[in-house]
Amino acid sequence: MELHQPYGSFGYRFQDSPELPIYQLFATGYQEIRDPDYYWDGMKRIDGPLYLLQYTVSGFGEFRVGSQTYNIQPGMAFLAEIPGDHHYGLPAGSDHWTFYFVLFRQRHLKEVWSELLEAVGATPTFEQSSAVVRALQVLYAEASMNRIQNSYQASALVYRLMMELLQASTAQLLERSGWPQPIKQAVAFMEAEYAHLQSLDDTAEAAGLSKYYFTRMFKRTTGISPMDYVTKLRIEKAVSLLRSSSLSVEEIAFAVGYASGSYFSKVFRSRIGFPPADFRLAKELPSMDRLQFD
Repeated sequence: MELHQPYGSFGYRFQDSPELPIYQLFATGYQEIRDPDYYWDGMKRIDGPLYLLQYTVSGFGEFRVGSQTYNIQPGMAFLAEIPGDHHYGLPAGSDHWTFYFVLFRQRHLKEVWSELLEAVGATPTFEQSSAVVRALQVLYAEASMNRIQNSYQASALVYRLMMELLQASTAQLLERSGWPQPIKQAVAFMEAEYAHLQSLDDTAEAAGLSKYYFTRMFKRTTGISPMDYVTKLRIEKAVSLLRSSSLSVEEIAFAVGYASGSYFSKVFRSRIGFPPADFRLAKELPSMDRLQFD
């Protein structure tokens, strides 16, 4: 069920303090293109610097970035930086292209945008029933009904969309069924041997890859580095031992793969926010039976 009446485009030029962490909405729209001359050259646009998210509802368009060309079919989006080496338009063979688009100012969004590109690439896919598309629909509906009256309302809507995008990208990365077989082998090896691993060499060997190529593939597939994954496994096990065993902090450090209690405590505190001893005693924090983190 549509949340709005098609079609339209709405722009925003709110003034706000550059010190405030406000996500700046530049424009949003829902459009159906049938003009064969519809075309944008990312290097010739003068409205940047901006980020663009465009999501196809029906028909299809063409998006070219560098030397790669993509048909952006229903359910596909593309991410582009303006100005940038990209082109998009209505190609021969497509009688229409219906899409949502959102343009954002780059301030405060650079790290989020970089993480999205690294996680899902320039042309991600989202189901039309997904939370990402729902956030796009809500943002456009608020714009079309003239409910975005200031930078705070705009920022809240952009923030919601960004968080849904990040959550969707994380869910895709965590879906092991689609991982390459070498990464599945490496993860199984790390989960069995995390307490004894000293370097990446053995893990790369278990994956059947060179250390350099393995590191790149692992980060691209899972979103984190191999050593960050090992650290995650060790801290998860340490949390369990602190709550369920009488082992000392030093003994737990050795049990999960650290050579000293002091270094283990430093890593534990950086991840959890408290020293292991305080966490065990629930000193100055509520007792926790389970702690979830990434």
